[in-house]
Amino acid sequence: MIDRDWHFVLGAQDPEMREIQRVVDSEHLAWSHAARHKRRCNPRTAYAADGVVRVGADQIPRPAVLPPKAPAVFVECTVLGVEPVVRVDHHHPGDPGYEVEPEQFMDGASLGQVLRLLEREPTETQRLLAASDHCLTAAYQGRCPGVDPHELLFLRASWKAKVMGRTLSDVVEGILDASKRVKRHFDSEFNESRFLDPTEIPLDLAEGAAYAGLPVRYRELLPEGVLKEMFKGGTPEAVEAFMAAHEAAGRQVYGNPYRGYAGTYWGGRRVSEVAGRIVQEV
Repeated sequence: MIDRDWHFVLGAQDPEMREIQRVVDSEHLAWSHAARHKRRCNPRTAYAADGVVRVGADQIPRPAVLPPKAPAVFVECTVLGVEPVVRVDHHHPGDPGYEVEPEQFMDGASLGQVLRLLEREPTETQRLLAASDHCLTAAYQGRCPGVDPHELLFLRASWKAKVMGRTLSDVVEGILDASKRVKRHFDSEFNESRFLDPTEIPLDLAEGAAYAGLPVRYRELLPEGVLKEMFKGGTPEAVEAFMAAHEAAGRQVYGNPYRGYAGTYWGGRRVSEVAGRIVQEV
């Protein structure tokens, strides 16, 4: 039964979280965004929030309060010092959706967990959103029951076009081109496609790799000069090997072998230093 006193605290923004917010709001339940230093959290800070804000359509964070006695539902986030009554997540060991296979994607995806809490049946669009967030590569390969890969491509491309200010046709062409490049770069020795130079990454690489159904390892430079390395679309064993190698090197690693992805941050460096390291490794 729905508890009308629930206060939903929402993590970093993405298409699935946006739909979760819309659903919670339609139920007239309280919600706010996880925040750190009075700014809405991003994926790196979502599990170290120190408060909440409300971010409107203008993207301006406004002060908000998480009532001390309100039963909080954390959705892909953690507010330090607050214990939730329910956790909705699939990123970390112990999360309700962590070990859920693609064939049961609605049980694994955060959106599916929220819909179950609110006793609502998913729409076709919600099923597409849940599959794409929980297990994108598997969804593109037809492993998610009731999810059409072509409809999924249209949905994903439409979202990317909107947020990036590109035309739909440009995004679709970019994804298909990236898919072809991933296939050309596939290294049978490592059983993955590698794009280790962040200056030569196709714009739609991750999406193209998922569409191609091949594991891909790539690096990108974040605006703050941090080098990020990602591995997506791999088997559980391959993801675990990626995580173990970086952990052995002393780096913090995140990921989920059951969902086929992992990543790590190499730490803050000047761009020139990072580029030099890449040239030496390649």
